[in-house]
Amino acid sequence: MTPRASTTAKDREELHQRLDAAKAERARQLEQADRLRTAAEAAFWRSVARALDGAYHGSRNDAAASLGYTRDHILKKTKQHR
Repeated sequence: MTPRASTTAKDREELHQRLDAAKAERARQLEQADRLRTAAEAAFWRSVARALDGAYHGSRNDAAASLGYTRDHILKKTKQHR
């Protein structure tokens, strides 16, 4: 195995700083993605609730078949995001 190149404490510190900056940027972007996902979910369930409010008899069954969720799940999520 090739011997380790001599590195200085300054080189190591610079590497650690760059890696810490990369980790911080990743954490910031993941947090932003979580906020976007939460906002998208809320908007989706609010639009489902608006579509179902005052709709024809049996519309919840049709919505369950169309969306792939159970009627109970749709009810819970639309109540949660009103």
